[in-house]
Amino acid sequence: MSIEKIKILLVIRWPVGGIRTYIRYVYSKFNIDRYELTIIAPDVSETNILLDDLCKYTVRYMPVGTNPRVIDMVKCVSNELRKYRYDIIHSHGLTAGLCSIFGSKIYGVPHLVTIHDVFVSGQFDGWLGFLKKTIISILLPLVNVIHTVSNDAKDNLIDYLPTLKYFRNRIIPILNGIEIERFKQAEVINLRAQLDIDSNTFLIGFLGRFMRQKGFVYLVDAIDMLAKEYKIDKKPVIIAFGEGAFIREEMITIKQKGLNDSVYFMPFEPNIAPILKGLDVVVMPSLWEACGLLAMESMVVGTPLVTTNCIGLREVVCDTPCRTVSIMNSKELAQAIYDEMVEPSKVVFEKYSPEAARRFDVVHHSNKIENIINKLIEG
Repeated sequence: MSIEKIKILLVIRWPVGGIRTYIRYVYSKFNIDRYELTIIAPDVSETNILLDDLCKYTVRYMPVGTNPRVIDMVKCVSNELRKYRYDIIHSHGLTAGLCSIFGSKIYGVPHLVTIHDVFVSGQFDGWLGFLKKTIISILLPLVNVIHTVSNDAKDNLIDYLPTLKYFRNRIIPILNGIEIERFKQAEVINLRAQLDIDSNTFLIGFLGRFMRQKGFVYLVDAIDMLAKEYKIDKKPVIIAFGEGAFIREEMITIKQKGLNDSVYFMPFEPNIAPILKGLDVVVMPSLWEACGLLAMESMVVGTPLVTTNCIGLREVVCDTPCRTVSIMNSKELAQAIYDEMVEPSKVVFEKYSPEAARRFDVVHHSNKIENIINKLIEG
């Protein structure tokens, strides 16, 4: 006798970067025979990548324009819940979560929201910011469970929205994880041969969108300092994998600094595991993170890592061989890269790799999320 599948409505406002990766990692560990997914998301290329990632599932996709307004998302979610029966809503990101509250309450569907980002200074400045903060403070407690991807992210949420301290029991922090098999079994890509780069180079990986949050400008400044102020045998070269946001502005800055031959821009790559293995070091000069997946991925493949001690990232790299520096500090970043060039820690990271795999295996995270989903449905 066939068992009726649990129907999950996934609501995604921005299917980019960490959100898309998160869904792939977490849902890939679910029992696909138990679940049926419907996705509400913008009609953009990133959504198509996500659909490919979830190809093992029975997935129904409801596009909602290319850049939908909040009201468009609210209507789409509500209409979907009116037409079809769902056991639970799993929204991804604060905006998607807020857009799902009305339909959840009207049609009595339990709602889990995973918040993938953190609030930052100045975000609620001015009367408009105060209005947004007030609306979020009123609406967010109406969600059944608020899941944050790190303890840092939970503390940040309560710091910026103090009313949530009265709903602490609804806020569940579960440290994110990654699909370790993909990274442990990956083959190494010879990036020097692929890009025709001299063997006497030191390859520095930057993987992420070119947004202020990711701190790419501080990495460029650090490379400029290394070229002008340090005596080094090898030439430091940035291999930047990413797209969108302020990439044009970054290219202009690099040209003005005369660093065109020190930075290679590569297109988005959905499978970064072989790339990570081909780098000498991965650098994450982030200003803030909710939870640094890239840091986990780098440590699992055994590639040395330099990061900032920013919120969300410090929790991931605590008690690891990672070199950490202060945020927005190009001088410290240059010194950390120089130290890695002079005294490589590749062997240390390779030895730490099995521990990283045990610590960051998404199976732990996925099991906890699946448990929350089933408890909400039963309750």
